[in-house]
Amino acid sequence: MLSKKKHQPLIDTISENYQILKVLGAGCYGQVVECLKLDTEETVAVKVLKQKNSSKNNMREVLILERLQCFDPDKSHIVRCHECFQSIDRTFLVFEMLDMSLHDYMNKRRRLPLPLKGIQMMIRDLATALDTLKGIGIIHSDLKMDNVMLVNHHVKPFRVKLIDFGLAVKISEVWPGVVMQPLWNRSPEIILGLPFNEAIDIWSLGTILAEMLLGFPLFPGRHEYDVLRYIIDLLGEPPKELLNRAVNTGLFFKEKRKPFVKKHWTFKTPKEFQRETLMKTREDRAYSFSSLEALKKTRLHKANSPELEDRTECVELLKEMLTMHQNNRITPEKILVHPFTIRRYLSRKDCPKPSSHCEPSTLKELPPGFTEVQMDERTLEVGEAPKESSAISTQAVQGEIEQEWKLESISNEDWEIEIIESVMASDNTKAPSSSSEESLSSPVISQPRKGIRGFFSKMKRNFCL
Repeated sequence: MLSKKKHQPLIDTISENYQILKVLGAGCYGQVVECLKLDTEETVAVKVLKQKNSSKNNMREVLILERLQCFDPDKSHIVRCHECFQSIDRTFLVFEMLDMSLHDYMNKRRRLPLPLKGIQMMIRDLATALDTLKGIGIIHSDLKMDNVMLVNHHVKPFRVKLIDFGLAVKISEVWPGVVMQPLWNRSPEIILGLPFNEAIDIWSLGTILAEMLLGFPLFPGRHEYDVLRYIIDLLGEPPKELLNRAVNTGLFFKEKRKPFVKKHWTFKTPKEFQRETLMKTREDRAYSFSSLEALKKTRLHKANSPELEDRTECVELLKEMLTMHQNNRITPEKILVHPFTIRRYLSRKDCPKPSSHCEPSTLKELPPGFTEVQMDERTLEVGEAPKESSAISTQAVQGEIEQEWKLESISNEDWEIEIIESVMASDNTKAPSSSSEESLSSPVISQPRKGIRGFFSKMKRNFCL
């Protein structure tokens, strides 16, 4: 994690072609400085590594970055590395200048949960990056919010790239028992000392997804016992076959043997663990959930109040990421085709102009025997101009659409989020308050819909129940 304290540059100059502007951050590896590349007048981020050029870690990072340059950084969502060069006792890695880390963005928002549209876009970008790494046999092993960078939040909202490959390793070079991954994002197989693969990055991605959805970390332990305790509270104990094969099972579990009975493991209580290790435990969770299923009905802030169906798909994806057994964990390529990541969300940029409004579809699938009316109802990409439909004029339904959808803007200091909220138009009744959790499960009585939407709604009730 980069320190935000003021630091002096490790060196006065990098080369004749780079002018140091300021220090962006510092860590145990060295510094990241913002520089002006004089020949192109481009602003870049230069990672200055402290260790000597012969360092194995430095060379591994350079080799991995060189391998990744075979892919288009804008399509793979991996940071662009312009060049790498060395001096007598320094290694310099020159990267494109990005906006801010996801960690800083969440803090800027005062840890408010993100809208589902933003979560969807970032998970899709990160899954693409992990799929690229998996294709060349690389484990990132340091996936956390600090290493997820917003590209340019004002121009490309919620588009991100993966950075920092200083701890990346080849799958063929790992072994059970090695400690890696940030503590709060650490997978059960790393904690227990099991054989592992690239699935540990999917676990870390799941913890990031949960933090974006809730606004706070899911497993904020002070040490591995606390993290494992939080995991077990939420997901249950690891399968016995995993505990029997793990290197570190005895650190966290008690073994009970009885005559003619197979070995049985029991998770140590906080007092037992503290007595054996002299390491204190405490409760650091902001909220405690009995299961991931409970997240479907949990709304912590108005800024995170999507439809229940959308949130359900998000939590279902989270459940597939945070699976105890790595062999059952979802893969990056399957994340990219999951119902949550392929769902289209309507935003202001997606909305056509009032003169050519398109009717959003209310059905995922039409009943048997029915065909879709050719109204050019596809969801438009950002910045794409809507096409005129030759079959049916969209102006006839314009008034109804404007009543059914409204845009709610939520601002906080210098950041602003836009959420599309579906609202029922009613002359005599008021919408239920969204501050109560009862509104999530209570049925809402609405006036009958007219026109095209009324027809599809009636067909859905008759054929899709």
